[in-house]
Amino acid sequence: MMQLTKNVSRAVVAVLAAASLAALPCIPARGEESSQTANVGNVLLGKQPTTNSTNLIDTGMSTVPQVTILNPAAATDGTYADLGDAASTRVNAGDETGGEDNGYAQWNDVYLQYDLGESRSITAVNLYHNGYENAVSTFKQVKVEVSNTADFSQSTVISGPADYEETTATHLAAQKIVPTGGQIDARYVRIWQRGHYIRNTNSSWAGYSNGVQFREIEVLAKLKDSEAPPAQEELHNIALGKTPYVYGLAPTNIEAINDGKMDSNYAVHNSLGLHWLQFEYKNTYRIRKIVVKLEPGTYDSIRVSIASTPSSRGTAVYEHSNVTVGDEPIVVETDMQGSDVRFTVNRNANSPTKYSEVQIWATGSSYDESRAQYVSPESEYDTLAWSDEFNGDSIDESKWNIIDGMANHGAIYNRDAVGITKDGDNSYLAINTKNYGSTQALKQAVGYDDYGTQLNEKKVTWSSGRLESKNKYSFQNGRMAVRAKVNDSQGIWPAIWMLSQDETGHDEIDVLEYLGQDPWTAWTTNHFGILDKNKQSDGKANTNWEAWSQAFHVYEVEWSPERINWYIDGRFVFTSTRGRDDGRDGMHNRPMFPILETQVGDGWVGDVDYSRQNTKQNSDFLVDWVRVYQRADQDQVRFDDLEGLSDAKQFPAGAYRIGSSAATDGLETVSNGSEQWQNKNNFFYGGQPRYETNRVMTKEDAGADQSITWYVPGAKDAHLTAYYQTIYDRYDWSNAANEWHGYSIRSGLNDGANIDFRVETSKDGATWELATVSVVDNYVEDYPAYARTTFDAYSLPEGTKYVRAVFPNLNGVTYSTAAGERLPVLHTDVQLAKATFLQSKEHVNDVEQTDTPGEPTTPDEPTTPSKPAEPTTPTVPSGNTGGNAGTSGSQTGVPSGKPSLPASTVKPFAKAPATTLGKREAAVGEQRHAVGLVQTGAPVIWPVALSALLVTIALAIVLCEHSRREAKSYND
Repeated sequence: MMQLTKNVSRAVVAVLAAASLAALPCIPARGEESSQTANVGNVLLGKQPTTNSTNLIDTGMSTVPQVTILNPAAATDGTYADLGDAASTRVNAGDETGGEDNGYAQWNDVYLQYDLGESRSITAVNLYHNGYENAVSTFKQVKVEVSNTADFSQSTVISGPADYEETTATHLAAQKIVPTGGQIDARYVRIWQRGHYIRNTNSSWAGYSNGVQFREIEVLAKLKDSEAPPAQEELHNIALGKTPYVYGLAPTNIEAINDGKMDSNYAVHNSLGLHWLQFEYKNTYRIRKIVVKLEPGTYDSIRVSIASTPSSRGTAVYEHSNVTVGDEPIVVETDMQGSDVRFTVNRNANSPTKYSEVQIWATGSSYDESRAQYVSPESEYDTLAWSDEFNGDSIDESKWNIIDGMANHGAIYNRDAVGITKDGDNSYLAINTKNYGSTQALKQAVGYDDYGTQLNEKKVTWSSGRLESKNKYSFQNGRMAVRAKVNDSQGIWPAIWMLSQDETGHDEIDVLEYLGQDPWTAWTTNHFGILDKNKQSDGKANTNWEAWSQAFHVYEVEWSPERINWYIDGRFVFTSTRGRDDGRDGMHNRPMFPILETQVGDGWVGDVDYSRQNTKQNSDFLVDWVRVYQRADQDQVRFDDLEGLSDAKQFPAGAYRIGSSAATDGLETVSNGSEQWQNKNNFFYGGQPRYETNRVMTKEDAGADQSITWYVPGAKDAHLTAYYQTIYDRYDWSNAANEWHGYSIRSGLNDGANIDFRVETSKDGATWELATVSVVDNYVEDYPAYARTTFDAYSLPEGTKYVRAVFPNLNGVTYSTAAGERLPVLHTDVQLAKATFLQSKEHVNDVEQTDTPGEPTTPDEPTTPSKPAEPTTPTVPSGNTGGNAGTSGSQTGVPSGKPSLPASTVKPFAKAPATTLGKREAAVGEQRHAVGLVQTGAPVIWPVALSALLVTIALAIVLCEHSRREAKSYND
C-alpha cells in the first residue's frame, strides 16, 4: 500500500438524503428516495467475496504476506462510518515497484466476486471507495458485471470499464450504478478495478496505488415478503440509555438527557455559547424522527444534523436562528440514513445549554450497540512477565517513578496529580489534569524544578501527571497491553508509550497518543533514528465509530525483532517494519520502559482553549491495568544506575537492579551538585525528566585501565550510556530540533586520541576478551549540557559470566575549541551513567561464588576485531558561527562571520566551563558574552560597554596566560 493510504485523512461516508424544513415545532423533512424501501433492500449484507487477484497482502501478523483479500467481511457489514483500512475490504492489482508509475503498467484488472445465493432482481449497485478528504482519487477501469453462472461464461456488463474520479467535493458520495432498464436478474456480481491514482490536494504529491479497496458495497434488489422483518419496520428510540459524546466542558447530570422524562431535570452542557453534543452509533440506522426538549427561552441558533461518520458536521435536518423555545419539544420528521446525530446549540454567549430530553426514532437491521469485548491476540509472547493492576490504595513505587516538578508543554508534572481512585469494586490509576489559572498559582500549589529554563507564563498553568518504570523495569521484545479510558478536549494529550532504558537515539514506541480535539482518532507510531540526522516516524491514525474517551479500551503493542504490531481491543490495526534493515535500528534492539502520562497543550496537540470553553478544566486519564507478556524462556533485562560501586550484594538474586561486583580504586561516584559537571540538568535525554543523579568518573590522578565489573552469567548484550563534555563555544542551529545543537569533545580530539569506553567479557573473571562495540552518537544538546554516547556490545560470547566497562585513559589528551584553544580533557569530562544487560533467563538467579573476580589480564582480541571509527568533526552549515567574533573557524570547521539566524533565535552566549581544578578559566566565556552583546544588538550604553569590553579584554589576556601556564603544568 502506498504511504498515502496510511496518512491521508479519511472522510465521511455519503449522506444519502437532504432535508428542507418549514416550521416549528413539528417539521416534516423532504429527502431522496431511500436506498432500502419496503420492497428494495441491500441483499449483499454478510456476504464474503472471492477474487482473481494472486497478489498477497501483508496482514501484519507475520513477516510475509498472507492473504489475497484483506478484511473480506468489512465491505458488507452494513457499517458506513470510516474506521480506517482495517474496516475496508481490499485486494491488490499488482506489485508496487516505485518509479514514475509505481508499476501500474504491469498491473492487472482484478475483481471481487459475490454470490447472492440465488438470482435476484438487481436495481442498483453502490460502491463506497476510499473517501479520502484531502485528495482527488481516480479509480482505474472500474467495471461492474453480473451473471447467473459462477464462471461468468455468460454475463452482462452494467457499467464500465471506465475511470471514476472522487474529488474533495464528491468524496462523501457512493458511485451509483443502475442497470439499463432499471433492473437485471443475476446471482453473481463482479466488481473490477485496476488500482487507483491519488493526487494530494495539500501538497504536490501524486502517484499510483495498487489497492482496490471498498468501505462498503451495496447490491440493491427487490425483496421477498419474508425478507422484510418486523424489526426493520418498527421504530426504536435509539437514544434511550445512550450517553452522548459532549465536546467541551464536562456536562452535569448527563443521564437526564434520555431518562424518558420531559421535565425540568436538565442535563447541562456547561460550555457557554455555540457548542455541540452527539449521539454516536456503531450501526447505521434509517432515522425517521428526532425529538429534543430544551429549557424554554430564546436561542441564538439550533442545528440538528445527521452524518455517517462522527467527525462530520453532517447534513442539517433542522437549522434555525433566533429560535423561541416553549414548553413543547422540537420534533423533526426525516427519512435519512446515518449513524451519528449531532445537536449544535447556542443559547447565548453567556449561558450553557440545558437538555430535558432527546429521542431519536429509527429503524435498522440490528440494534446491538455493544462494544467489542477484548480478546487477547494470538502471540508468541503469552506469559505474563510484569504487571500492575492498580488495586492498592496508593501507587506502587517499587514499579513506578512519579515525576515531580517537571514542566512539559503547558503543565507541571507533580505527585499530587497521580493516585488511585475507587469506583465501587473497581480500582484505577488516575492521572489528573487541572488548570490552576496562572503560573504563579500552579507553582505555589505543586512546586517546580526549573531545569534551568524559563516557564511560558501564558501557557504553563496546568497540573498533570506522569508515571514511568525507568530504572525499575524494562524489557526487550514482548507484548504490552494497557486498559485505559482517556480524557479529552482541546489541548489534552494522554499517551501510553515506551522509551529506551539506555536513552539511545530516538527509540520510542507510541502505543497510544490521543489528541483531545480529535476524539475519534487514536495514533499508533514508531519513532527511530537520531534526531537531526536520520530520525523518522511511521504511524497511523486509527478511527473509531465513537469518541475513544467514551469507554475503556485495551491499547496494545507487540514488539519483536522483525516488526512492531499494534492492536486496539485485540483487533490488529497497524504494523511497522521501517528502519529495520537500513541501520537505524527501527525495531529497537535494546530494552525499553513503559510511560503513562497526560501532556497539556503546545506541541503536536496544539494549544488548549484559553477561553476555557472547549477544554475540560479538570479531568482524569484512567488506567485499569498494565501487563507485559513475554515468552516463558525469554532473556531478561538487568540494570545498574551506578548509585554505588561494588554493591552487587545490595540487590537480591534475579532482581531487575544489579550492582557491580568490583571496581578499581581510581573511580569515584558523582551525584547532583552545583558544578556544571555535577548538575543533573546537564545530563539528560531530550525533554525527559532529570531525576538521575548517579554517575561514575575517574579520579583526577587515576592511572589507565580503570574499570567496573559486573557478574552477569549468561550475558547476551551489554549497553553503556556515557556522557562527554561539550565544546563550550561550538554550536549551530538545528531546524529539526528547533534549538541549538552542540558538539561533544569527542568530535574535537587532537592527535588521533580516542576516549571511548571498552567492553570486555570473561568466563572466569581472570581471562578477559575484548568485545566488539558499536558506538551511537546521540543528538548533542549545546553547552553546558553533556553529550550522550551509547556503547553497544551485542552477541557476547557464550559462557560469559563477567562483563566489565573500561574507562578511557584521559592523561595527556586534549581537544580544540572553535576558537582554536587546545584544552585538556579533564576527569570530569567523561562520565558513565548506566549499564544495561540482556541476560539468559536460566542464569538470572545465579549468585557469584567468590567475593571478587580474579586479577585482570590483558584481554584477547575479539574473534572479529572491530574498532569504532574515529570520531570526525561535524560540518557546521555556512552562515552560523560557534566562535568568538572575528575569529576564523576554518581550522576547526566553524566559519567566521555573524549568525544568519533572526535575532529571536540568536543564541545567548555561554560561559566557558568553570573548573575548580584550574585547567580552564571562566573569563574566556565572560569575554565571549560581552562581545556577543555587541554582536546581537543588545541594548548597551556604548561608552559603558566599550569601557567594560576593554577591561574584560585586558583581564582575559592575563587569565589566558595563566591558563596556558596551568595547562603546561598539568601536561608536565
